[in-house]
Amino acid sequence: MHVRTLATAVAAAAAALVVFPVPAHAAPVTPGGDAGVPPSAPVTVTLTLTGADESSMTAYAAQASSPGTGNYGHHLTRVQARTRFGAPADRVERVSRWAHRAGFSVVGLDATGSRLTVTGTARQARAAFGVTLRTQVRDGVRVRTATAVPKPPAAVRADVAAVSGLTTRAAKPLVARPAVPKPMLEGPYCSAFWGEYTKAGLPSKYPANRQSNILCGYNGAQLRALYGLGPNDRGQGQTVVVVGAFHNPSALADANRAFAENGVPPLPADRFAVKSYNLPGGATGCDQDLWHVEQALDIQAVHTIAPDARIVYAAAPDCTQLEETVAAVIADNAIDTTIVSASWGIIGEPADVPYLTATNNILARAAILGIGVYAASGDTGDNSSVSGANGPSVLFPASSPWTTAVGGTSSAVGPNNQVMFQTGWASAGNRLAGGGWQRLNPAFVGGAGGGPSHHFDKPSWQSGLPGERRVVPDISALADPFTGLHIGYTSGGQYRTGPVGGTSLAAPIVASLTAVAQSRAGGVVVGHAAPVMYAKAAAGRPIVTDVRHIDAGIWTPGINASTPTGDYLLDLDAGVQTLKTGPGYDRVTGLGVPGPGYLTELVS
Repeated sequence: MHVRTLATAVAAAAAALVVFPVPAHAAPVTPGGDAGVPPSAPVTVTLTLTGADESSMTAYAAQASSPGTGNYGHHLTRVQARTRFGAPADRVERVSRWAHRAGFSVVGLDATGSRLTVTGTARQARAAFGVTLRTQVRDGVRVRTATAVPKPPAAVRADVAAVSGLTTRAAKPLVARPAVPKPMLEGPYCSAFWGEYTKAGLPSKYPANRQSNILCGYNGAQLRALYGLGPNDRGQGQTVVVVGAFHNPSALADANRAFAENGVPPLPADRFAVKSYNLPGGATGCDQDLWHVEQALDIQAVHTIAPDARIVYAAAPDCTQLEETVAAVIADNAIDTTIVSASWGIIGEPADVPYLTATNNILARAAILGIGVYAASGDTGDNSSVSGANGPSVLFPASSPWTTAVGGTSSAVGPNNQVMFQTGWASAGNRLAGGGWQRLNPAFVGGAGGGPSHHFDKPSWQSGLPGERRVVPDISALADPFTGLHIGYTSGGQYRTGPVGGTSLAAPIVASLTAVAQSRAGGVVVGHAAPVMYAKAAAGRPIVTDVRHIDAGIWTPGINASTPTGDYLLDLDAGVQTLKTGPGYDRVTGLGVPGPGYLTELVS
C-alpha cells in the first residue's frame, strides 16, 4: 500500500473531469409533463397507524434523548417499542379488514408496529382516499402526485395518522465536485496540503497562509488529523448504515483502490454489506451516476474515520424511495446499528403534511431505539439562489427535530497535518478581469444549508437559540469540495478520482466520529445526538469547537459546468446570502465542528 503523492494526485486528477454541478433547481415542472396515472397502475401505500398513546411515544423519544431526564439513555428494543408504542392489535385488524374490502392487498406491519403497507391500483387508491393521481417531471425525475390530501374513510380515520406513498418526490444526493480541467501547462494546479501552491502572477487578495490553490483532495491521514483521531480510534464493534439510492457493483473495489492511494487500510468484504428492501422503484430521470459517486464518498469517508466499523449500504431502488428505505432500516431486526447517515435531501421542505407526519413518526421511533440519524443540511446555502425558489428555505429530513443536521466547513490542513483553520462553507466566486478580481454574478458558488424550518417548531433542546422554529444545522464537518476528500469511483465504466465534498461528506464524517465515540465508551449508545450537543454546550462543557469566520481564498481554474476555464478566486465564508459564520451558534456550522470532547464526552 502506498500513500498518494502530489505527482500521483495530479496525474489522477488529469485523468478525469470532475464537475461541481450548477445549483439544483427547486423541482421545476417540465411543460407538458403532466399526465394522469392509468387506473390499473400499481401503487404501494404506507398507512402510519395511530399508536396506543402517540403523545407518550414522542415524549419518551424526547426523554430518551435528553440529558437530565429520568429516561435519558434508556433506549428500547424493537420488541419493547412495538409492545409499548405500536398500534394495538384490534386497530391493525380493523384497518387491515378495511384495506381488504377496498381491494388492497395487505403486505404487513413493520417491526415497529406503526407502519402498515398495502398495495393496489390507482383506481382503488382514488376510491379509498378521495384523490386523483397524476405524474409530472420535476427536476428531470418523473414523480407521482396526489391532487388532494389522502384521507381514509371515517370508519378507520381515527386509526390512521397518515397516508403516504401516493405522492412521490425525488431526493437529491448532496455531493459536490469542482470543475477541474487537466493540469495547466505551467505546472501542477492543485495543492496536496493547504498553501503548498499558490498560482504566480495573479493579484494577491489574501496573505500567503490564507490563500491556496485548490486542494487535490485530502488523504486519510489528513482527514483523521482534522478531527484529532489517534491510531486506536477505529470504531471497533460499531455498524454505520449509509442510506442512498442504487448500488454500484464496483463500490467496494473502487473504495479499496482509493484507500491504497490515500494510505487507508482496505475495507474487508466481511465488513461491508448491501441491503435492499421490497420497495416500489422504477422512477425515471434519477441521476444514477451521481448516486454512485455519493455511495463512493459515503463509504470511503466512513471507513477512513472508523476503519474497524462495519458498513451497511442500504440501497433504495430509485431516488424517490429514500425515506421508505430509512424506515425499513429502522424496522430491520437484522441490522444491529445505532447510526444512520443520510447524505441527501429535499430542497424546500415539502408542504405534504401526511408525508412529514409519517417520516417524523418513524424518526421519533428511531430515537426510542437509540438510533441516531445524521442528515446533510444541503449544498446551496439558504436555497434562495436556486431556480424557482421563493425565498430562503431548508432541506428535509435535516430540518426534522428527530435528526442531527450536519452543515459544512472549508478546512485547511497544513504540511504536517496540522489544522491551520476551519471556517464555514459559504463561498463566493471571483474571476480575473482587467488585472483584478471581479465578483461573479451571481456570486454564490456553494455552501452548507441552514436556516429555520417552515414547518417544525423549535425543539426544547434548541431553546437557547432565537426564533420559534427548528433551526439547522446542529454541527458541521468538512464539506467544501475545493478542500474536499480524495476519492475514487467508477463512472461510465471508467475509474475516476478527484476531490469531492458537499454536506454529503460532512454527514458520514460526523456519523463515523459518533461510531468512534461509542466504541471508545465500550459500546454505550448515544442515540439522537443533537440534544446531547446542546445540553453539553449549555452546561459549559461543549463537545464541539466553535467555528469562526476566516478571511481566506482558493484559486481554481474552474468552478462549475456553467463557467469556462480561467482564473478564479473563491472567497471563503463570503456571506453573499443570508448565511455566514460567526461566534457561537450560526446557520452554516451550527454549534461548530466535532472537537476533542466529541470523542470522549458524547456518550459520557
